Amino acid sequence: MRRHALLLSILAIAAVVRYWAIAFCLPGQLCRPDEEAVAAVAMGIFGRNFNPGFFDWPTLFMYVTAASLVPFFKLGVFLGWFRGEPHFARTLMTDASPVFLAARMLSATAGVVSVWVIFRVGRHLFGERTAIVAALFLALAFLHVRDSHFGVTDVPATCLVLVSFLFTLRFWHSDRWRDLILAAVTAGLATSTKYNAALIALPALWAVFRPRSAPTTFARQLGRSSVFAVIMVLAFGLTSPYCFIEFERWIAALRGISAHLADGHGVVVGRGWVVHLTSSLRYGLGLPLLVAGLAGLFLLAWKQPAQGILVALFPVACWALVGSGYTVFARYIVPAVPFLCLVAAYAVTEVSRTATALGGRPNLSHAASWALALLVVAPSAWSVVQFDRLLSREDSRVVAAQWVRARFPDGATIAQVGRRSTNLFFVPEGPTTPSRYKTMTLAEDSPPTAEPDILVVANSPLGYAPAIPPRAAALSVRYTPLSAIVAYDQSTRGVYDWQDEFYLPLAGFAGVSRPGPNLTLYVRPDIAGKVR
Repeated sequence: MRRHALLLSILAIAAVVRYWAIAFCLPGQLCRPDEEAVAAVAMGIFGRNFNPGFFDWPTLFMYVTAASLVPFFKLGVFLGWFRGEPHFARTLMTDASPVFLAARMLSATAGVVSVWVIFRVGRHLFGERTAIVAALFLALAFLHVRDSHFGVTDVPATCLVLVSFLFTLRFWHSDRWRDLILAAVTAGLATSTKYNAALIALPALWAVFRPRSAPTTFARQLGRSSVFAVIMVLAFGLTSPYCFIEFERWIAALRGISAHLADGHGVVVGRGWVVHLTSSLRYGLGLPLLVAGLAGLFLLAWKQPAQGILVALFPVACWALVGSGYTVFARYIVPAVPFLCLVAAYAVTEVSRTATALGGRPNLSHAASWALALLVVAPSAWSVVQFDRLLSREDSRVVAAQWVRARFPDGATIAQVGRRSTNLFFVPEGPTTPSRYKTMTLAEDSPPTAEPDILVVANSPLGYAPAIPPRAAALSVRYTPLSAIVAYDQSTRGVYDWQDEFYLPLAGFAGVSRPGPNLTLYVRPDIAGKVR
């Protein structure tokens, strides 16, 4: 009973930190890169267009996101919000916030489920105490918590990877066909959520071909591995069918993904093998948890080589793959995080047992494990609290859009300087009615136009924003600055996910007051005096 209460408490913590601020920045649609792609595909699927026309990602998550809109639509019809499916579709074209929120809720739920699955994995491998500690570590692993807020594929794929690994582990102990088949099905579903999740087949193949005390034939091993591969491919194909229906487009997309991974994205920060260790994991887990995880990998490989290989295969292969190029989004290494939490828990409990035994106080082993575990997870937990606290505040882009709407209710012409992700977002009045706020470009190669009513200049903490065009710089001198939304202190230097256009840091929260870039709103001199 006590064990159940402890696990439920950890799951409750995992849920709170993942659902906290889940509706951040809405109705803005560019606050988390790539969410708009998920929403667009999901809306098309809801409208019965099952061909995503987009193969940079597999489509299972988009199908599930579309399916999750059905109960919302049914409730809306019952309550009179929607007059039918066409009206609902038109509403989403005006404001797609429900789609974004549905995808985020799925991701957050997958994050919580992952905590429960890592407990099950830990119990199979190491016993109850290590399993509980592993669940605590994943519940408060900052990078996993951060990405559980985002309506993209990384955390859902990680959840399915863990489920597949759990069935692989059960097959390791049982040698039953049922467990191997379930491992194959969930491996296919994981791959149908994120392509590189296919690496979870490696532990299963090791479980099939590993040396055994009881002799088995190579033909039997080959047969089992072949069945696993066929079932995995079928599970992938049934849930991302257009990858095969439009095979050439799919292969072209895979080539593009490979080239993008190799070549880099925006600023070059180094090769991924180094960056993911020294930045993504260093700040995404906190140094104590990362060190404990790496130590646990080596300790397990030394004490139990066969199981050490089983546990290490996926995270090491994942790090080797996503670190091979110069595109180093921190989210790429998220699937390895639960495995590091698992072996970190193993290291903590083993060190505690050994230390208390050597000290002649083995009865204190349990208390020592928890004391050490809390010390190890503390930096990550602190980052989680700071991140959620900031994410719950209004984004600078939302504040700026509200300022414009309050002072220019009848519309305005706006020129925005910065990256696309720094732009203000205005909800259209209807699916066929353009927004009353019109945008214009100030690039030097654009045709001359009338001067805008408002000039919005962004200053990004990411450090690689494009230079302000000369025309915009000239206007900023003549225009009247009427509002400055400060999101971060430029005198401080946080650690960011440098290539990703997400404006909260991995570390250095003290200098940040809200999500988003700093924004200055300039108004044309002839109308500035009329604006309050």
